[in-house]
Amino acid sequence: MTSIAVSLSAGVAAVMWGASDFIAGILARRLPATAVLIWSKVFGMAPAALVLVACGVPSMSGGRLALAAAAGLVGLPAMGLLYRAMRDGSLTVVAPVAAAAALVPVGWGLIQGERFGPAGAIGVAVALIGVTLASWPVGGGEHRRARPATMLCALGAALGLGVYFVLLHEASHTDPYQVAAVVRLFGGAGAMLLAGGLRPRPLPATVGPALAMCGVGALDAAGDGAFVFAAHDGPLGPAALLASMYPAVTVLLNQSVLRERMHAVHLCGVLATLLAVACLAG
Repeated sequence: MTSIAVSLSAGVAAVMWGASDFIAGILARRLPATAVLIWSKVFGMAPAALVLVACGVPSMSGGRLALAAAAGLVGLPAMGLLYRAMRDGSLTVVAPVAAAAALVPVGWGLIQGERFGPAGAIGVAVALIGVTLASWPVGGGEHRRARPATMLCALGAALGLGVYFVLLHEASHTDPYQVAAVVRLFGGAGAMLLAGGLRPRPLPATVGPALAMCGVGALDAAGDGAFVFAAHDGPLGPAALLASMYPAVTVLLNQSVLRERMHAVHLCGVLATLLAVACLAG
């Protein structure tokens, strides 16, 4: 796979994940965060099941299957922490989550022998700066305060999402579509076990929340598939960096759909991420 194809697939993952988090963030302000997490994971099992029906029984080795299963289970608490932070209604958590989560797979790639050329090294630095600026909180009041509990959620989500990237990459050396489906099924199974213990609030009787949950699950599953496809043949570091730009997508959707004004710092971040894409794709 060419570097351009890797960058395109990772960019699609960022768009899918960013859109999923945007919808989930809106839902998390109306419903308990655990309900959003559990129901979206359960609904996300449907496209995964369709993939396995089309592709047949997974042909991956036991080790790859274990890695995919671990990714699905690790992603569950990571997203739970992220949704809990988003429930607070502040973007303060988004910037550190985005920046820190990207560092985990980059570090793993360096340990595994990946090396960046001059353009790639510039792209790494610009990507970290850009995604942080693009999701940086602005304004006064609550947006400037970060409670300890919120920051702990941010750090936990960053670590979990970073490990999630690594596990997806390590499991992706077989059929990427089957890997993404297995990850989604194990994540959904874990969510159902969690539901048995927590007994989340049932969905409202109206159709809107159920459709929104389906959208969150479908977009999240599509993001997984795009990232696994990018990580299948490409290096982990650039793919993870580009995919980790999803908070910038969430911020852009907040500003376009919810009519929030784009601040200069966000515009600088978006331009920086575009420059990073060009560097990493080269």
